[in-house]
Amino acid sequence: MADELDTHEKRHGIMGDTSWDTPVCVTDMGSVQARLTFTDVKAHEYVDTEDALREKVALLSSMIRESDEMITYTGAGISVAAGIDDYATKVKDASITRASDVPRVKDWKDARPTVTHRVLTAMYESGYLKHWIQQNHDSLPQKAGFPQSSLNEIHGSLHDPANPVVPYEGTLRDDLYAWLRHWEERNDLVLALGTSMSGFNCDSVPARAAEKFSTKHSSHKGLVIINLQRTPYDEVASLRIYAKVDTVLPMLAEALGIDDRVRPMDAVSEFFPAAGSVVDEQEGSDGTSGADMFVVPFNGDTGEPDGSGGTVWDLRPQAWLRLTGGPYSGCYGQVIGRVAEGHWRIRFSNCQHPSFPGAKMKPFSLFLGKWWVEEATRGRGIFPGGKIPFVSVTAAEAEASTSSDKDATLGSAAEEQTPSALLDLSKYDKLVKIGMAMGAVEQRMMKDGVPNDRITAFCTAAATTATAA
Repeated sequence: MADELDTHEKRHGIMGDTSWDTPVCVTDMGSVQARLTFTDVKAHEYVDTEDALREKVALLSSMIRESDEMITYTGAGISVAAGIDDYATKVKDASITRASDVPRVKDWKDARPTVTHRVLTAMYESGYLKHWIQQNHDSLPQKAGFPQSSLNEIHGSLHDPANPVVPYEGTLRDDLYAWLRHWEERNDLVLALGTSMSGFNCDSVPARAAEKFSTKHSSHKGLVIINLQRTPYDEVASLRIYAKVDTVLPMLAEALGIDDRVRPMDAVSEFFPAAGSVVDEQEGSDGTSGADMFVVPFNGDTGEPDGSGGTVWDLRPQAWLRLTGGPYSGCYGQVIGRVAEGHWRIRFSNCQHPSFPGAKMKPFSLFLGKWWVEEATRGRGIFPGGKIPFVSVTAAEAEASTSSDKDATLGSAAEEQTPSALLDLSKYDKLVKIGMAMGAVEQRMMKDGVPNDRITAFCTAAATTATAA
């Protein structure tokens, strides 16, 4: 094997000490390349000696303490220990990450956070980490307790129906890409973990960090790379660490003095809606317990932030919703119910194909992570100032969008099936009781198709009750 680490920068990074030991090759892959496209980097794996690793972690901790806007940029390598296969690597079973005790999950939605996910969450909660750009789709950051509103899932998510997994030939969401570019300029230190950085558009984040360091040493700390394999950015990195991320991050937590804030490996994060946001809480028809209806401070039509009263998220089984963004924006889906972990499964059966105009998708299901309720009820969308993934709609609206032959008759048919005298207005009583503005309740009733005379009577009765109280 030819020695790839033939410069100081490749071995340790620009800020590295020349006295540090050279990293040791632990997996020799011969002429096999790390990736088949965009790079000629070989797939060999290296590790730092114990002494060098300690020195590098000490330097990294001091860089982090001096930074104000550090972000992390992560790839598939941080989730291998969770049993999720790194589909792009060519090392496969030869990798030192393939320990016999590593669980293998058939469904990525069943994976649990690694120690790296948990340390990054502790770093965020301690104020050291400001933002996370996640190339993976696995939702492990959220399961570790990291807030959705500070996480850019730029390549899509298994638990956001408005941001599904982006295929290799797919298109990134414009708003998420703009958010990425915002943090690309705002950060003063980028920590790249478990990523080969081999040619995706979002690799501009580490590239820009290295560029800034080369011209603004005093204000920008540059790029720190932690990865077993080499990357195209090693020679321009401020610091280069060769080790498993799950080895380095606990050491880093200790060096920063936050190891006591790292949640145990068996810890399961819990998520709670904002106080006063729950409309109804009881055992659901699908056998699960807990709330399925919530007041969220967002516009009921667009899904954009709205401080004037908000709308209701109805996640009861058989409820309908409309997506507000992503490749299926405008598609209607029906809630199936909760799965074992508490996430909601939503079925879509009449969506236009995003890549083939005029073609329809086969029926499919997407999932909403249970953490979304905590975020949305507190006014946090997919990014600060951004939309929520969906808005709830009536069955009539959803059916009208999928049954063109019924468009002219749906309104009258609905009135015949639900006479005004038999309408159940109890859910609107609950909205008033939890403090929703009367104007917002009235708008919700109009959207739900409640006749004007019933709306007037309801609002009058509610105002009388409030005056008496």
